[in-house]
Amino acid sequence: MTHIYVFNIVQGLICLYALTMGGWPERCGAILLLAATGATLMLAFEPSTHFRTTDMREVAIDIVLMGGLITIAMLANRFWPLWLAALHLLGIGIHGVRGLDANLMPWMYGMAEGKIAYPMLGILGIGVLRHQIRVARHGRDPDWAFSWRDFR
Repeated sequence: MTHIYVFNIVQGLICLYALTMGGWPERCGAILLLAATGATLMLAFEPSTHFRTTDMREVAIDIVLMGGLITIAMLANRFWPLWLAALHLLGIGIHGVRGLDANLMPWMYGMAEGKIAYPMLGILGIGVLRHQIRVARHGRDPDWAFSWRDFR
């Protein structure tokens, strides 16, 4: 249980950093990650049986998160969302492996599913740091790859 508390603290700190110091893509990414974690925490968790099968509700949450991350990656004037979406795709692939191979050890599925989130948080934190560096260097950092004003 301690690892869940550690993850929630780390995620809370990095997402707070993104929400306060990041541009709009970083804020949107933090909101998506927090919403996915909140939705996952609302699901019933029974440690003795949880990782023995693929929970389709978790898969659905991950697919919705993937859609949001892909949207940010397509619209943002940043590289980090591409890496975040790619790592999350690995997480979705882990669900697929579990669904295809019933012999996969539950502890292995649980470890693989949970540990992919740490590099994702690191990428978000690095994205915020790079945003701050660009703002300090150039005075601004365009958030999106195109201007919304072009669509009038």
